[in-house]
Amino acid sequence: KQWYQRRVAITAGDYASHVELLKYLNSGGDIDRCREVRERMSGIFPLTPEMWIQWINQEKLLLPINREKIQASVEKLYERAVQDYQSVRLWHQYCNDAIQVLEYDTERIREIFEKALRSAGLHVTSGSWLWDQYRQYETSLLDLIDEKLKTDKNDEILKTKRRKQDEIVNNLYTRQLSVPLKGMDITYREYIDWAGSESIISSTVKEKFESAKKKLEVLLEFEEQIENSPSPHRAAYQSYINFERKENNPSRVMCTMERAIADNPLDCGLWCSYLEYLDQVVRHGEVVLSVYARAVRNIPWTVEVWCSYLLALQRHGKHFTHVESTMEEALKNGFGDATSYVTLYACYLDFHWRQERSVTHENGDKPKVNALDRAFEDAINFINQQFGEGADSHGQLTMFMAEVDGIRGDVDSMRNLLSDLLLLPVYKEQSRIWMFYIELEQRYGTKDSVRNVFRKAIYCNTDACDYILNQFLLFERLHGTLETYDNAYLKVKRVQKRNAEKISKENDRRRNEAIPDGKKERKFEAKKRKLSDDSKVKGKPKKPKRLKDDASSKKDTSVSQNLGVPFSAASSSKPKQHSSEEVTIDKSKYNVTVFVSNLSYDANEDHLNEVFKNVGDIVDIRLVKSVNGKSRGFGYIEFHTREEVMSALELDRVSILGRPCYVSECKDKDRGTAADFKFKTCIEAHKLYISNLPYKTTEDELRKIFSEVGEVKSIRMVTTKGGKFKGFSYIEYLSEEAAKNAVIKLNGLEIQGRAIQVAISNPPKKASATTKLNATPKTSSFLVPRSVAKPAISLKDNPSSNKEKEVYSKPAMLSNSDFRKFLTK
Repeated sequence: KQWYQRRVAITAGDYASHVELLKYLNSGGDIDRCREVRERMSGIFPLTPEMWIQWINQEKLLLPINREKIQASVEKLYERAVQDYQSVRLWHQYCNDAIQVLEYDTERIREIFEKALRSAGLHVTSGSWLWDQYRQYETSLLDLIDEKLKTDKNDEILKTKRRKQDEIVNNLYTRQLSVPLKGMDITYREYIDWAGSESIISSTVKEKFESAKKKLEVLLEFEEQIENSPSPHRAAYQSYINFERKENNPSRVMCTMERAIADNPLDCGLWCSYLEYLDQVVRHGEVVLSVYARAVRNIPWTVEVWCSYLLALQRHGKHFTHVESTMEEALKNGFGDATSYVTLYACYLDFHWRQERSVTHENGDKPKVNALDRAFEDAINFINQQFGEGADSHGQLTMFMAEVDGIRGDVDSMRNLLSDLLLLPVYKEQSRIWMFYIELEQRYGTKDSVRNVFRKAIYCNTDACDYILNQFLLFERLHGTLETYDNAYLKVKRVQKRNAEKISKENDRRRNEAIPDGKKERKFEAKKRKLSDDSKVKGKPKKPKRLKDDASSKKDTSVSQNLGVPFSAASSSKPKQHSSEEVTIDKSKYNVTVFVSNLSYDANEDHLNEVFKNVGDIVDIRLVKSVNGKSRGFGYIEFHTREEVMSALELDRVSILGRPCYVSECKDKDRGTAADFKFKTCIEAHKLYISNLPYKTTEDELRKIFSEVGEVKSIRMVTTKGGKFKGFSYIEYLSEEAAKNAVIKLNGLEIQGRAIQVAISNPPKKASATTKLNATPKTSSFLVPRSVAKPAISLKDNPSSNKEKEVYSKPAMLSNSDFRKFLTK
């Protein structure tokens, strides 16, 4: 108990710790402490219907102490409970308690029943509970009036009440029979009994009943799919939702989606689909915003939902303070990357910009402290503090504010923003930002200001330098004079020459890196000796080299032209196979470099950059290649910091072109350090070994099956180097108890016709280096042609082999006449 209390106090977002703490407190009967924990938990997470019912039932125990106070608090709890998830059971208990507690407040009871029907009355299998409960209540009121009329048959007031109540009950039957609900045949027979004869029932009611009955037959097929599919029935719900959307009945679509959400509360795709439907079809402010409020509590880590929520608040005319408070709540959730915060702040800045344009200030003056400017400063400060300068990798927020300042007419502020942005190295070489700056200057500045930006841009060695140079010349052709064009042309030529020299020097550097240090020294020494010998024997004729007849002794003196690859080039006629030890790497950079292997031969530097660019700033990618320039399937990636290396290691076995890429630390093999084995070789009570799986099994399928037993932490699908699944995997649970239950419940389960085997992970120990050295080496006799291989001599067959050595005579040389005899046979 104390451990969970500390855990909850330290990590308020730990759902499991809250649940365990409540179990301990419930077992001790500490109602006050349970209430505190539940209040705190409900402020962070939506509670399940079962948890709400347990809370309410516990509070109802205190009714005898202070009936009015507890009654009011219980009603508030019910109102909060029905907001989290759709639950027929919860509504049923709410209505039942309302009848008992609000005995004389008929209008309030009817209000609660109507809300229950709107929320869950369309539930095909369970909705009839609420309808029947409502009818029973109204019928009981009718019976009470009949009892009173027995004593006073001439009371006109009672007769009027009876007619109204009779209409209410009749209307409930009519409404219920028009809804496709399981058991509606029984309801129809009850209606006939209540009415006294089927002939009394109108034809309209009969038509609606028959229509609903036909639709029920179709809906029951979807209900069977849900019942027969494994929890949480995601695919079955999706087909059900698609059908209802085609039928174009928003109430039924919402009911089905609410059921799907209740079983899949953490499914981001399902929530986003639901919210999009509400925004596009329903468009009812109260309904839409209530669902958004629930969505951000269920999946608070999804920035897209928060952005849509902000837009919905604006769309439905909520006060700006409501938008600001929602933004503050979003920032508290702690998104994992800077891009999410940039997206969120961009949406928030859009809101303030719309507000600024819609508000007309007196005399056209702008306020001294503009809300948009303040929000922009907050955004930049927050992102820089959390992730450092340059975290907004594309400069999205600053570019937006620069555009706003241009529209406002504040050109100086626009220029200051973009100039300061382009001073940072991460933005300085982005041609997209430079062209954006130039475009703004063309719109809001002068020709000279545009020309000045072009002059700065062409010297920054951007990622599209040639494009900017051509645009500079095009600008001068369209807007400049001959003199300005000539000046621009000279500048462009100088920049192009400088860039060409840089490329040439870089190519030379890479060629030198491709030659090992030892070979460089030998070439230098050989060159010195040659110059020395030439000076001593100048004029002496050189001795001609003797040509060897053996073709295998010829050497190819070609030098590898594989530019940009820091490994030694082969000098033999057959390309030498280079190993990772031959790669020239600065040993001081081992701690910021990772080794990637098992790459597809079609993978290039762009593929690696696409996968690892989100880890951090990549300094260099060195893909090791053969002499003919083809990739050898491994290479090195250098980062700026050790933290980026650790993040890169988490991408081990990421798929690149269909093959798992192995990511490991760069080790100094000269010191004898080998890569550590990544996985444990001892028993792991919380991890399972699953074998005999079909080769078409996917990770999602395994997650659905094994999540029913407990919360799955990770799944490792064991594949070949080519990326093909090998038929077994490892599944790690958060608790040992869940792993044990999975073994008991799922061992022998059939998946695609194969009975899987589930066991606690206990892999064999890896063979030690000593064991490997002492192992019997394999012979290489298979490399020797059978016609010339020596026969194996056994000591058993030849006892004298230890005493005598067999003498093998050298075969006699054949003459030309011997060969002639072979040809004439």
